[in-house]
Amino acid sequence: MIQHLLVAGAKIRWSKPPTLGSPNDGAIQLSTNPANAMIFLGSTRDQPRGLFRPAPSGYRVPENTPVPHTWLDYISGRTAFLAQGSDVLTGFMSGCLIARGTYNGAMSVFHMGTTQDQEVTRLLKTCFRTDLPGDTTGFYPAAAWSVNERVGTGQYTEVIALVTSSGSFFSILLCRPPHLYNEWTVGGIKQVPPLNRTRIMAKLM
Repeated sequence: MIQHLLVAGAKIRWSKPPTLGSPNDGAIQLSTNPANAMIFLGSTRDQPRGLFRPAPSGYRVPENTPVPHTWLDYISGRTAFLAQGSDVLTGFMSGCLIARGTYNGAMSVFHMGTTQDQEVTRLLKTCFRTDLPGDTTGFYPAAAWSVNERVGTGQYTEVIALVTSSGSFFSILLCRPPHLYNEWTVGGIKQVPPLNRTRIMAKLM
């Protein structure tokens, strides 16, 4: 599971697949973008202590090792989904719900693509609430990181979500200098306790 690789201090080369547009109708849509290669470049130990921590001494992989994952799209105004067969990454995260549950007979991961348009987001929630699987769990990855934690890195930051093949949820803080667009340092990773279906349903009201 790639959460053991994407620990604080890990360096990666990666660019996010493009965000997809939509008719903003709230529909659930199959994710279609393939994952871009994510390459582990090693780890750094010269970061400030606190938010940045060394990788566990018992877990080591060679530099230039690919980080295996499936990509789940962010589709503005729709909920993207895919059937899960491996660890899933998605992002970048601001306030979207990431969920997991059985859909069309297969365990699937969902990214609810909220927007700045409140009417579109209201429609999106209504549509997803109607089709919400009975075994749904989920989380809000961006909420795992405070403003102070992000500012404390002294770098540009983004958040991505990891849903492991076993159903665990992780929020990963990525950092980079402003002039580097595809080389990131993992500022931290947090496992987030899942919300159950009842709590998710309440948030979709």
